[in-house]
Order: sequence, then C-alpha cells, then structure tokens
Amino acid sequence: MKIKSIAFALFTVLSVTGVAQTGVPRIVINAQGHSDKVENVLFTPAGDRLISISDDKTIRVWNANTAELLKKFESQIGDGPEGMLYASALSPDGKLLAVSGYPVATEKENYIVIIDLIKGIQVNTAVGHTNVINSLDFSSTGGLLVSGSDDGTVKVWRVTGTAPLQEVTTLQVGSPVKSISMNSKTMDLAVAAEGRTDVIVYGLAAIDRGSKISSRSWKKHRGDLNKVAYAPDGTFLASTSFNNEMILWRLDGTVEKEFDGISNMINAIAFSYDSKLLVALDVAGHGVSYGLPAGNKFSDYRGHDNTVFCAAFSPSENGSYIVASAGGTGNEIVLWNPINGKTIRRIKGKGSAIHDLAFGPGLELFISRVSEPGKPGNFPMSFDLANFSINRTPGRYVPPVSDANAAIRQSSELVLNLPKGKSIQNDLNDDGRIMDFQTTRDGNIVVASDHSLKLYDKAGLLQKEFVGHSGEVRALAVSEDGRYLASGGEDQSIIIWKLNESGAAPSLRKVFSDESWDRYFSALPVDSLTKEPSKKAWMEVIDFLKANGDKTYKGIEEMYKNLGESVLPFATLFISDDLEWVCWTPKGYFNCTSFGGRYFGWHVNRGIQKLADYYSAEQYFEILYRPKHMEKSMVSGKRIEDILKEEGERIFDLGRLHRPSAGLFDTYKLISSNAASYKAGKLITKLQTLSLDVAVTDGGGGVKEVNIYHNDKLVMTDREVPTRGEGESFTKSYKVDVTNGDNEYKVVVLNYQKIESRPEVITVEYVGELLATSSLHILAIGINNYMNSSYNLNYAQPDAKSFVDKLTNPVNQRIFKSINKVEIYNEQATKENIIKGFRSIIERAKPEDVFVFFYAGHGSLDEDNKDADGDSPFYFVPTDVTKLYGDPEQLQKKGLSGAELRKFLTEIRSTKQIVLMDACHSGGALKGINVRAAGSDEKAIVQLARSSGVVWIASSGTKQFATEFEVLKHGVFTYALLEALSGENDNGDSKVTVNELKLYMEERVPELTKKYGGQAQYPTGYINGNDFPISVILKR
Repeated sequence: MKIKSIAFALFTVLSVTGVAQTGVPRIVINAQGHSDKVENVLFTPAGDRLISISDDKTIRVWNANTAELLKKFESQIGDGPEGMLYASALSPDGKLLAVSGYPVATEKENYIVIIDLIKGIQVNTAVGHTNVINSLDFSSTGGLLVSGSDDGTVKVWRVTGTAPLQEVTTLQVGSPVKSISMNSKTMDLAVAAEGRTDVIVYGLAAIDRGSKISSRSWKKHRGDLNKVAYAPDGTFLASTSFNNEMILWRLDGTVEKEFDGISNMINAIAFSYDSKLLVALDVAGHGVSYGLPAGNKFSDYRGHDNTVFCAAFSPSENGSYIVASAGGTGNEIVLWNPINGKTIRRIKGKGSAIHDLAFGPGLELFISRVSEPGKPGNFPMSFDLANFSINRTPGRYVPPVSDANAAIRQSSELVLNLPKGKSIQNDLNDDGRIMDFQTTRDGNIVVASDHSLKLYDKAGLLQKEFVGHSGEVRALAVSEDGRYLASGGEDQSIIIWKLNESGAAPSLRKVFSDESWDRYFSALPVDSLTKEPSKKAWMEVIDFLKANGDKTYKGIEEMYKNLGESVLPFATLFISDDLEWVCWTPKGYFNCTSFGGRYFGWHVNRGIQKLADYYSAEQYFEILYRPKHMEKSMVSGKRIEDILKEEGERIFDLGRLHRPSAGLFDTYKLISSNAASYKAGKLITKLQTLSLDVAVTDGGGGVKEVNIYHNDKLVMTDREVPTRGEGESFTKSYKVDVTNGDNEYKVVVLNYQKIESRPEVITVEYVGELLATSSLHILAIGINNYMNSSYNLNYAQPDAKSFVDKLTNPVNQRIFKSINKVEIYNEQATKENIIKGFRSIIERAKPEDVFVFFYAGHGSLDEDNKDADGDSPFYFVPTDVTKLYGDPEQLQKKGLSGAELRKFLTEIRSTKQIVLMDACHSGGALKGINVRAAGSDEKAIVQLARSSGVVWIASSGTKQFATEFEVLKHGVFTYALLEALSGENDNGDSKVTVNELKLYMEERVPELTKKYGGQAQYPTGYINGNDFPISVILKR
C-alpha cells in the first residue's frame, strides 16, 4: 500500500479532527478484540500465547488455550490509516516484539516500535523508512531486525540496548517490498517486491563477515509475487503470486514443487515448527495443508468466510499441529488442526460488522449484523434511540423504498447515475467502492463507501463528509422525520449523524495559501471572512466579489462547488454480540448497560518513543455516565454539551484532568512467606484468609479511596489513605477471605476527581480443606402503609411476601444448605429496624453465601443536597417519612441513603449479592409532587450498583399505571420477577441465575407495561460479571 496524497476531501478531515498530536485524547472503540482486519499473528515460543496486530491500530496478546485477552498495546496513531499496523515479528527468545505499518503525519519518517513483552513497555524505536512498512523479521539469533517498505528498500537494523536502533545497511530493491523472510540457518533474506515475478535473495551473512551483500534471483512465477516464507529448519522457501501460484524452492533456487489446482490467490502461508507441513489460505477463505517435501494434500479447511490475511503454526512440539489464521468478515482468529481440517477454537472480540440498518417508527433503529442478500427486513434486533433500550426480538420489518432512491442507479462499483444526467463518481483511493446509498427528505444523496461517507446535492456536488468511521461503511438509514442518519459497517459501530447540522470547512486562506493570495485577501474589506472555517464565509466572500465586479470570484467559486463540510458524529452506538451496549457522544458522555462502559475509551499518543495510553470510559463512570441527558439530547436533537451548558455544567475535558492513580498487587510477601505459591498464571493457597499488599501511586489527583473487590463484589473501602502528591507511592495490606476454587481479587483506586484507576486483578486458587456450601440470606422490605396515608400503596407488601415465599420454597434446599430470612413489613419498616435487619445478616453471612435484598416501597432523591457533579443522593423511604420531597432533613434522618446501603452491602461478607428494588410504586399518590425523571433515578441506582459490585435489578421508572395492579394483582416489576423465578425463561438446566433474571426482566417488564398501560417502562439492571443461581425450578 502506497501512502496516498492528501486529497482535498482528506484535507478537510484533517482540519477538523487534527493530526496525531502527542497528549491529545481521541475516542476509540475497544471491542475486547479486533474491530478491523487482522494483518498478522504470531505464537510465542512456548505456544501458550498468541499475538495479533490489526488495521484497528492495536496489538493484542491472547491466551492461545482459552482465547482470553491478556494484554492490549497501542502506539502512535493519527487520522484515517495513520498508525494502522501491517507488520510484526517476534525475537527468537519471545521477549521482543517489533511492529510497524502506516506512518503518522507528525513524523518525517516511518518507524518500528520495539516492545518488551515481559515488562509491557516500549524499549526501542527504529526510524528510517519513508513509506509504509509491510514486513518484518528477526534473524535466528535475534541480533538483526529486517524491515521491508513501500519506499522500495529493505533496511537491516542491529538489535542492541541503545536507542534508537542503529541501521546496519539499506538494500535498494527498486519497487515496494511486500514480504520478507529470513532463513534461520543461512542468514539469507527472501524478498517479494511489487511488479516483480522473481524471488530476490540477499546473503545477509556477509554483514558479519564485513563483505559486500550479494543478491540472486529465482525465476519461475508468471505473476507478481505477494508472499515469501522460509521453513523453520531452513531447507525450503515457499512463495506465492497474484496469479494463483505457489512454489516450493530448494536453497539453490531450483524448484522442489510447483503446486497445482490453486483456483484463488494465496494470501497467507506458514510452515509447521518441524518444517513437515505447509498451509496456504486464499482470498476466498479456503485453506489447504500439504505434507513436505512431496506436497501431498492433507486436508481442506473451510472455517473462514472471507479473505484470510495471515497464518502461523504453534511452535508446540507435543506431537500435535495447530494453525492460527485470521480473516473473514468478523476479524476473528481461528485455531484449527491442519491434519483433519477441524476448528479447535475461535478468538474474536465482542463486536461484529453492521450489514443492514433501517429506521422504523419514531427513533427505533432496526439492526442486522448478518449479510443476507435477497432477504430484506430480517432484523435480529432493534434499538430505540428515544429511550435507549434494545429489543432482542423485533420481528420482521421491511422499510419503505424511497421514490428518490428508486430514481438513482448504481452503474459500477464507483458510479451512481442521478436524474437529469448527473452522476456521483467515487475516487478509488480516497473513497473506494460504493457500498450503500440513501436519499434524504430534501433530495440529497448520502453515499457510503470503503473509506468515506459523503453527502451530495441533487447535482452530484459534494456538500458534507461525515467523519467518524474507521472502516468500510456498509449500511445507511434515514429516520422517518428526516433528522438523523444512521451508518454502520466494518468497524462494528453504528454512528448517528444529525443531517441538518453544519460542519467545519477549511478557511479560504487554508485552501489558497501562497503569498500572492495572502496579499490579495489582506487588501479585501472582508478579509476576516477569509480566515473563518465555514462554507458560509466562502459564500459571503464570493458574493462580495461579484457585487464589486471582481472576477477573481470565478476561481474561488469553482473550488467552492467541491468544498465539503466535515461533520462529526452526534452519537456512536456499539452493541456487543451478547447484546450489551454503550452509546457515547464525541465529548465522551454516555449511556450503557452493565458492561457497556468497557467498549470505548480514550487513546492518548505519547510520541513514537513510548506506547500510547488508553483510558477506559469505565474509569470516568462517575463523571460521564449520563442516561437522562443522553435521552434528552437524542429526542431534542441538541448536542449533550449544549444541554449541560444550559444547566450550568462545566464540559468534560480529559486533557485538563489528572492522570488516574494506580493500584497494583504486590505478591512478594505472600510467596516469600509460603502463604501462597505461583503456578500457571495464578496464586495457589491453602489458607482461608490472606493479607494482600497493594502498592498505590498518586496520579496527581490525590487518593480518595482504595476499593478491594472479591469476585466482583466490593469487600473493602479504605479512605484512610495518605495523599502524597503526583508520582508518590505507598503500600498497604488488606485482609481478605478465600472461598472454594478460584478467587478473583481486584483493586480500584479512586482520586478526588472521581476518576478510577485501571482495575488490577489477581487470581488465587484455594486448594485447602473444602469449605462448607453456601446458605441463602434474604432481607425483604415491603411497605403498603405510610404515616402519610396519601403515600399508601396497594401491592408493595404483598409483592415482598410473594417474593420471599417463592425464593424459600423447599425446592431451593437443593442448592442452599440453609435459608435465613428477615422480613420487615409496613409499620415495622423504620430505618432503625431496617438497620437491625442488616446487622443480623452481617453477623451470620459467610463469604461463600448468597445475600438477596428485596425492597418494595417508595424511593426518593434529595434534590436539595446535590454533589459536586449535580447528582442527587438516592434514599429508600421507610414508613415514617411523611414528605418525599422538600424536606431534606427528614429524608436524611429517617430515610436509608444509597451510601448507607453500600456500606451494609460491603460489610456483608457474602461475595454473591443481588438487590431487587421496586421503589417506584407511585401510582397516583405523587400527583402534584415534583417527581424526578426516570433517568435520574437510573443514574443513582446504577452508580450505587456499580460501586458496590452487587447485581442490581430495579424498577426505575417513576410512572406506574393503575390497571397494572388491578389486572396482575402485583406491581408489574414483581409480577415479572415471580414469572422468572417460576421458570418462564428456563434454558433447560432447571436453575435461575441472576443474569437470566436480569435478561428476562429487561424484556418482560416493557412488554407488560405496554400491554396494560400503553407505554413501555424499562427496568434498570446492572450485573458486574458475578453470575450465580438463586433459585431451582420445580419441574411440573
């Protein structure tokens, strides 16, 4: 791939988003796997780790045995392709990883990044190429690194401890170098170059001898070469061409085997560790394994659905063969057996490409991630952008075909023919192929392409470019009211754009930048307009020149016709394969489900000598999670930052905040004192309690608290921590319980700006005497009768009682050794008695136990005592509170605050906890009272659930319908809950887990409320990875 010249359209993009500046945060998707083409895969020497690099500009390290993502690295990136990674090589000892690819605009030369995989840091850089670097390889000793580039050269680098790496020599190939491979025995270097049909072989052994490097040419291919690879034992070289050829060469340049029957271009080749097998995979995704040297075919592999870009054999010498190859439409890595052609496992992220979109009524967006040509209307899910809810079973929907769309004909991959003889022509390099198009209500045409998303007027003139996708754009949809455009594609995101929003354009002085134009513009009375980056300013200057008879306007007007504004996303939506989702704005504000916050964050360049930083949105959850504002923004069409400014809030700016603090487990004392040993990536212990040392570093924002989680449940909050200043560290010890099997401990440090550290996790396996099985503890509160009778409810107490009866039926004795229940109803439900209930469970609950808290009654927000971010504390309302709003002193004295509940949940040692809260039984009792919107309740609830590490399902809506209670004889929340516990969503295992409960409630509650009340009500659910059974289903 050659570096493209910066076309005018790209110039516009750069003027909006900026170049690869150091320290400037940019939002990126983190799908927990690759979100773009995987360019190369490598096994570590032990075969237990797999390293992949991608066009998504990330390096990922995987557990090859479990497909678990272990580490992610990022380097310097810029706009468009800048920073895409095309080449990687691993030193023979597995310690150093070299990566490179597409250069960034801030650097005069391209560079290679050297990463120490053990330390997890960048230790060196090699700078020198002037174009894309396509291929890398280490010598057998690791002393030399070789790189091949589109600049037509091969460079040889000496790998030493000094920085940057020193260039030994440059080989002038004369055309772009596509592939290189080093012979581990002879030090020969094989090169495949663009436009050449011969294999070029350089004798690099001459470097150590101090003599001249010679080259020779092996000729047999009829087509231009694209891949070369030496066998690990150095006996053979394999090469492939664009003419569907593959040849096996001896070291003297004679042909050992010319393979026949190849119907597609081979795009990936790899030798087995013992050089006895060769695999080849083509652009159609078909793989074949061959025995060597005869070249007899072993098996076919059909596990990919599209082009394969790379392959590697595991170096394992246990007698089994494993191949890793990457490609297809899902950006996945597949491990397979080359002997029988069977898939072993698949490694991919949580996202998938978007293939089809359609807006239904309102802001319901129908989504398909499956390519099904000829089957329109088959949408597996829909997402309602008005209330941020997902529908897992939307049914078939066929969008109406626009008459304007029908009048447009695509005559080729690059051309759309418009009415009246007009057309839109894509540029192959800048835009790529046309993948989809849609007309807007005003007759403009939106064109989705491989590399661009643009809007043209009826005459085919460019009006806007939508800047945000990082991959091929496959699908478009325009909302029924014409306000929004939705686009989706290979980068796995769905971006929402506001169609009538003006974008930025380069100023006149940016486009006409030489000295003569500078003098001309300076002499104009409208000179200030020539500096303004907008199309409006251009038009005003043109009108001024026309009015004054200055014919210079003609050249400016001609340029104006092709001047496109650059528009940034209104919001971006990512939906994982398991239907967790997150929707964020360019400023970073977001709404999400339980795990959604992990799927995007900020990439911060640190220059080419250091790896980039990445900060997950989860680290800024307390600041940026804004469900109410996100809904308001989407419904009103106002950007969320404008709404926040109207409310007097300061807009979030990551660049102005301190770096997060850090918390790291120090296991030295555990191991040196024999309290634990280390084996296979985790600690092993026979002790039932451990003392964990945590080293904390202040990132500059102070250290407010250290939180320790056990199996995702908060077990300790330490606020007695010193704040020493940026970069200062201290170590503290924390005593934790250990339960049967694997125990995952996590530390999160919170600073005074409410920014969290990256979670640090260690796993401890308990191998001591088997601990007793778990008990179930229930604290149930239901309040029908309030001291202020106008607040009385009909079904809160019966709901709580029915729930307890359902959960304590004799069948549940099968999974719990004992059940302990504390029930507090009506007049007994005072704050004092509720606290006593918590205390009684704190005394009895063990770490291995399950705790369930059920609350049915009123909930309230203290509007008069908001925190620094403007959030109101949440309160449970006991029976003796006589005023829900307007009396903060009574609420604080008699109500149970969210902070108090968090404290009790932390003190209860049970690591498996669930809170079920139906605290919105308002009915008609709250008429005339200033009730908060559902979104505010939701934010308070989710923040509380997340910070405590407890599974939480709540009825967060503030509006109920009388008919619900009359027909169902329960609050709708509890009615659906009882259905779930009765097995309505049983998957066949006769158990109800908390995750199954959450999923059922999220689907059933909106269904019931819409059926009986005419309007869907959505519960709030939050689960933090700690799934466990709470009920057994009695088979009928």
